[in-house]
Amino acid sequence: MDRCSNCVLSTSFPGLELDENGVCNFCRDESIVTTEQKIIDESAVQVQQLIEGTKGKNEYDALVCYSGGKDSTYTLMAAVEKYGMKILSFTLDNGYISPKAFENINKVVETLGVDHFTFKPSKTVFNKMITTSATEPVYAKSSLRRISSGCNTCISIVNNLALKTALEKNIPFILAGFTLGQIPANSIIYRNNYPFFLDSRKRGLEILKTKAGNAVNNYLTISEELQKKTVEYPYVINLLCMESLTENQIIEAITPLGWERPGDVDGCSSNCRLNTFNNIIHQKKFGYSPYELELSHLIRKNQLTREEALEKLLDQPREIYESIGKELGYLDN
Repeated sequence: MDRCSNCVLSTSFPGLELDENGVCNFCRDESIVTTEQKIIDESAVQVQQLIEGTKGKNEYDALVCYSGGKDSTYTLMAAVEKYGMKILSFTLDNGYISPKAFENINKVVETLGVDHFTFKPSKTVFNKMITTSATEPVYAKSSLRRISSGCNTCISIVNNLALKTALEKNIPFILAGFTLGQIPANSIIYRNNYPFFLDSRKRGLEILKTKAGNAVNNYLTISEELQKKTVEYPYVINLLCMESLTENQIIEAITPLGWERPGDVDGCSSNCRLNTFNNIIHQKKFGYSPYELELSHLIRKNQLTREEALEKLLDQPREIYESIGKELGYLDN
C-alpha cells in the first residue's frame, strides 16, 4: 500500500495528494498546525472559565464517559485531580470490553473515589446494530474518515446515554476522552444540540431500526418529555485535546491508579476487542484504516514516530476478528 512518506495516510484516504517526494498535502499544509494551536489556547481559557463558574453548584460537576482505555482514564484523572470536579462516570458494557479493562475501571474509580455506573444494552439488539453498521450505509461516507461505522454506532450509544443522564441529573458538562486527530480542533468544546444531532442521524437511525427493531430508540434517542423539560443542554469537553502528551506519558501518569494495558486488544485500542473487527471491516470497505488520520496527526505533533504508527496499524489480530465475527453472527462475504 502506498502511503505518505512522512505520516501514515494511505493513497486511498479521501482528498490525499502526494508530491514528488511522496509527502501528502496534509503534512505540507503548515496552516493546519498554527490554526489548531490557536483553537487549543482559546478552548483552554474557555474551559477553565466554564468549570470555575459552575463547580459545586450541582450534585455532580461533570459526567465522564469512561471506557477504561488509557485516554478516558487520563481524562477522568484530570477531571478529579487537575480540575477538582465532583464526577459521575459511566461505562458502556458492549459485551466486548477486555476483562483487564474492567479490572482497570474498578481500580481507577475506587482509587479516585468517584461514583460510577455501568450500562449494558441487550446483546441481541447491540450485535444487530453492529452487523448492520458493517453491511449497510448507516453513516455518510464523509463522516467515516476518523472512525469506523461500528465504533460510530457504539459511541453514538455512549453519547446518547451521557446526554440523557446529564439532563436527568442536571449535570452541566460531559467529558469525553477523544484526542485531536480523533476529532477536529473545533470539537474540543461545544454545547450539545440534541435536535440537530437527531436530525443529522435520522436516515441512519431508520436503517438501524429496520434491521434491529424499535429497541434501537432506547439507545439512540431521548424522550420528548425530557426534551421539553430541558432549558440548556450540557457542554461536551475533551480535556485531553488541550494536553500535549505522548502515549507513554499518558500511561506513565495513569499507572499509579492501577491501570495496566490489556493484552487481548489490537494495537489501536487499550480497552475494546470489538475495535479489531470494526477496523478490518473499514479497511476492506474503504482501503484505509480509520486510525490513519489520528496517528498521522500524532506524527506531525512529534508525539509518535512513523514506525510506531505503522506497528499499531498492522497489529490487527486476525484471530480476534474471526472470533468477534462469529459471535456477532456476521458472514464475511
